[in-house]
Order: sequence, then C-alpha cells, then structure tokens
Amino acid sequence: MKQIVFILTLIATALFCSAQGQVNFFEGTWEEAFAKAAEEDKHVFVDSYTDWCYWCKVMDKETFTDKAIADYLNEEFVAIKVDMEKGFGTSVAMKFRVRAFPTLLFFNPQGQIIEKKPGFEKDNAKFLEHLKGIRADKRPQVYAFASQNFDLDYPAFLEGVFGVGGKRARTNAETVDAWLDETDDLYNEVAWTALTQCPTGEKYKQHMLDNSEKYIGLYGAQEFDGFVSNVVYSKVSAAGKEGDKQMLDEAIGILNKYYTNEEDKADMVSSFEMSYMKATEDWEGYTMKADKLIREGALEENLGLANSVAWTLYEKCDDPKCLKMMEEWMNKVVELEPNYMFLDTYAALLYKNGDMPKAKKYAEQAIVVGKKDESDIGETEALLKKIEASMEDGQ
Repeated sequence: MKQIVFILTLIATALFCSAQGQVNFFEGTWEEAFAKAAEEDKHVFVDSYTDWCYWCKVMDKETFTDKAIADYLNEEFVAIKVDMEKGFGTSVAMKFRVRAFPTLLFFNPQGQIIEKKPGFEKDNAKFLEHLKGIRADKRPQVYAFASQNFDLDYPAFLEGVFGVGGKRARTNAETVDAWLDETDDLYNEVAWTALTQCPTGEKYKQHMLDNSEKYIGLYGAQEFDGFVSNVVYSKVSAAGKEGDKQMLDEAIGILNKYYTNEEDKADMVSSFEMSYMKATEDWEGYTMKADKLIREGALEENLGLANSVAWTLYEKCDDPKCLKMMEEWMNKVVELEPNYMFLDTYAALLYKNGDMPKAKKYAEQAIVVGKKDESDIGETEALLKKIEASMEDGQ
C-alpha cells in the first residue's frame, strides 16, 4: 500500500511539474554551457542572482515555473544560473558589471553578450516576447569588447567592490583617481569598470562626459546612462544637503544633455526631483509628486514606487494628509499584489495612522506570507508587538 501511495505521489508531482513548467538550467561549467550553445546554435540565458535577493526568489517561483516560458527557454536557449557572490560568479559580475539583482544576461550562439537586463519582469507574457526578440537577434557582436575574455587585471579596490573572496569593501574617489592617473588606456574594460562602478573625482566624471560618444560606441548607451544617472544622483544629493535649488537644476541639466534614453528621461527627472524633496523634507511636495506619477501611469507599473514612498513617509513624515494619501495607495497595492514587503509597509503605515485593528490584521498577514517566502520577518513581528501594546493601552 505504501508503495502504491509513493508511486501515485510521484505521478501527481510529475503531472504538476509538467503543467506548471520547469526551466532546465544547465549544471555544467560556464565554458561547457557556451560550447553547448555554439554546437546547438542556441542563445545563452544567464540568471544572475544572489542568495539574499528577494526578487530573484520571486522570479524562481513566478517566472521560471511558467510553462510557456520554461518550454521556450528549454527549447531555444542554454539557460544557466550564476551566483554573483560565489566562485566564478564574481568574475562574471566584474566582467559585465552586475551589481543589481536579478540581472539577466543574454548571449548569442557565438558567446557575445547581446543585452544586460536588470530587474524582475512581472508580466510573464511580456517576458516571453522579450525572449523571442532576443532569439531573433542575429548580430554577431553588439559591443566592442570580447565577452569571453575573463583574463583581466583588476585592481584590488575593484575586487573589493564586487566581493571577490567573499567580502565586499567600499572604495573612495582618491584611491580610484590615483589608479586612473597611472592607467595608460582609459578606454579598456578595466578602466571602464572603475569609471562606472566606483566613485571618482570631477576630473574623470568630466572626462567621461566629454568622451561620451566613444564610450557609448565601446560599451553601449545603457551602461553610459547608468554612469550619467550616478553622476546626477551625487550632485542631487549634494544639492539636497545644501538645500540649493540651483544645484538641483544644474544636475537635471546634465541629465537632459547626456542621458540617451529619451523614453526614461522624464521618469529620471521626476525621481531626482523627489530625491531632492526627500532630502529637504518637503513631504507635501514629495507626496504630491508621487501621487501625480502614480495617477498618470498604471498602478500595476508603480507598485514599487508607492511602496518606497509609503515606507519613507512612515519612517520620516508626521503630516497626516501625506500619510493618509499613501495609506489609500497602499490599500490598492496590497489588493493587487499581497507580497510580504508591501503588506509589511501597509501594516506599518496603518499603525502610524492609528488604525490598530487593521494594522494588526495586515501585520499578521505579512508574517504568514513572509514565513512562506522565507523572508526575515523580525521587524514585522516587532511591529505586531507594538500594535498589540497600543491596543491594550487603548482599552
């Protein structure tokens, strides 16, 4: 009888996996994966992840179990998963400058990188279409550098930034500038990594801006735009600390002049304006700007923005009007996507707004979801204790 039950369980599991889908990630080495892709004329899909990345886990559960996506990846790609903080993964991270997770790397059958796609795509149908677009890309080489050359001489400070050896370490502009001063070729891969992934002085920031066309030709507009946004961010941060609106306008001017992605530029401007408002504690302006952005777009595409603003207000703002406005948005957010992060924020906001019964309900719900996701629920449990204490005091 036990044997029959065991067999039936195996059959049920197999049928479930078949209906749900499963990406067959290649388990060999990096070199073996690319050799297989070349032999079978397939593109390579690399899921760059870390153990602590929440959205990486969401992608595992919601994207890679989608049958249509799994079937397409299995048929048309050699798919591999690489932990960016372990072993050869740190070399991949440095080579392709991966510091946000998840980041998806796409390579053609010749082993040359086609695209680096950071972030989690919630819409599985859209993601599948993206995969099909990648598969249709027949360009032999998109970027000027050789994608499979990992024999690069990185300075110690860069290895620290990417956590080689298991420990990440910050660097500073003085260290980076001193190394750049001694570098013969400011256009090679290692110099580009230092220039884009580390702080530098104004001399090298201006060098990058002055030579934007050459760098874009070598490494693409996407990474150059990332550099520009970092430059602007540092200037906006300085403007916020000084409360200097003119400095903010000058920073936005750099963005408008050098940022190449016109489709994203308006959103970038709004984001930096909100950063300035946050730094200067203009909570009404900050909230109204967020409210306008969410109303102008689809809420489904602004869940992260709403959550980020709501959490910031919970931590720093005491204006009842602002807090109530974001509470209303977060109510809609958790209806659309009741994940741990959003439920936790909503519970905290309800607590701050004094709605203890509702705060308790959503804190408990967040804990249940967090346990299933294996998230760290310690802060939510502490919040629940505060909520319950407030309810006892109010009796």
